[in-house]
Amino acid sequence: MNDLSWKDVTNALSLLNMILGLFSIFCSFCKKSRCASGMLLVSFLLDMAVRAMTRYFNICSKLGAELNDFAVFTTFGLASALLLGVDGPLNGFLAVIYVLAASFRLCFYSAGTPFIYRGLPSSYASCVLASTSLLTKDNTFVLSCMASLMILFMIDQSYYPHDEILESENWKKVVYLGGVLMLLLSPFSLTAFYCLMWSLSYIFFPDALWGKAACLKLQHQRN
Repeated sequence: MNDLSWKDVTNALSLLNMILGLFSIFCSFCKKSRCASGMLLVSFLLDMAVRAMTRYFNICSKLGAELNDFAVFTTFGLASALLLGVDGPLNGFLAVIYVLAASFRLCFYSAGTPFIYRGLPSSYASCVLASTSLLTKDNTFVLSCMASLMILFMIDQSYYPHDEILESENWKKVVYLGGVLMLLLSPFSLTAFYCLMWSLSYIFFPDALWGKAACLKLQHQRN
């Protein structure tokens, strides 16, 4: 496939990601939180594939970047915040703060340093919320605590390495493939537990587990 074709593929996947986010919002309004959370987990894997393809094929497209930003905001901002519910003023306020935090983090997506993100990527925060929602059966207190924690991680501006699931070590490819297989073949509870452990390992051990390839690339560039 030529460069234009790969641009079309990544744009189509970003559009699909946004559509999944819109359907997740619809499911949340219809009180179908299980379905809404499942769509967010699909979007988590889809977004990772889009980012990997963009880096691998060195795709630079203004349309693609804008479409991806809209998809991230819709899916990992609005749709994820609605998992908290808007039944009461406190939940509604926390949902608004979550959307603002995701938007703030999106503004700092490019840190100016290769191979790293500034602030926790909102896709990982969304995965944590969706997995927690499925595992706790929408326990409002637990979801609120996790959302508050994810807000802090998104806005603290710490550095996180590019996960590079599909580009670097083979074990990362196995992790990604495991997530896809779990989503297709396993009950939602097992898939949620798998994705939760995956996301938490990235959040709490970014350098020890996920940053080795990034460190090697930086050292190679300096040399």
